[in-house]
Amino acid sequence: MKPLLLLLLTLLLKVPAGAPPKVRVTFSPLTKAAYLAAAKAAVVTKPVLTFPLKKVRGRIVIPTNSGPKVFKDNPVAEDDPDWEKYTYRGYSPQLECHLIEHSHYEWIGEILLDKSGRQTEIFSMPFYSPDLRSFVTISAGIGYSVFPNEISLSQFEKGHWREVWKLEPSVEPATWEPEEIKWLSNSTLLLKKKMWTGKSPGTTFTYAKLTIL
Repeated sequence: MKPLLLLLLTLLLKVPAGAPPKVRVTFSPLTKAAYLAAAKAAVVTKPVLTFPLKKVRGRIVIPTNSGPKVFKDNPVAEDDPDWEKYTYRGYSPQLECHLIEHSHYEWIGEILLDKSGRQTEIFSMPFYSPDLRSFVTISAGIGYSVFPNEISLSQFEKGHWREVWKLEPSVEPATWEPEEIKWLSNSTLLLKKKMWTGKSPGTTFTYAKLTIL
């Protein structure tokens, strides 16, 4: 009877067995002086890149386990809203994926393509953690409303990159936007926030430490 009772209890509590814990991120305010002092220890991490492929006649063709993936430029005028360009940035054995810069009429982002053929597209350049198992992106959406106003955290799990935390649109900050972010360690970041309040909106800043739990 014990296995049956355990099953019933699990169903009643609606807790999936073996469910991974949710990632949480806490914010702690900092003074400007504390931010500048801490920023001296910030870590800038760049993945090692090799270049096994070349772009040929406006096309990048990358073999994957699910077949070749093709990224093709749209050779219209750069002021045309349909203009887009792909730039091969290399393969990273540390990230286990190819990196492709995706330039569009209104934005520049990056595509991470893994060996299975799965694509992770982000609409700002990623900032990698010191161990290269996480990256964070920021998007300032008040001053330039083409972008969402958000901070997003992704982690490498089971051979794939997966977004594990994001400042949700429903609680998106309407009074500030992320201006700058830096890694201090694999679980700690520094954030500079541009404030859109007061007499001179968009010209003042506040600061915070982010801790990944």
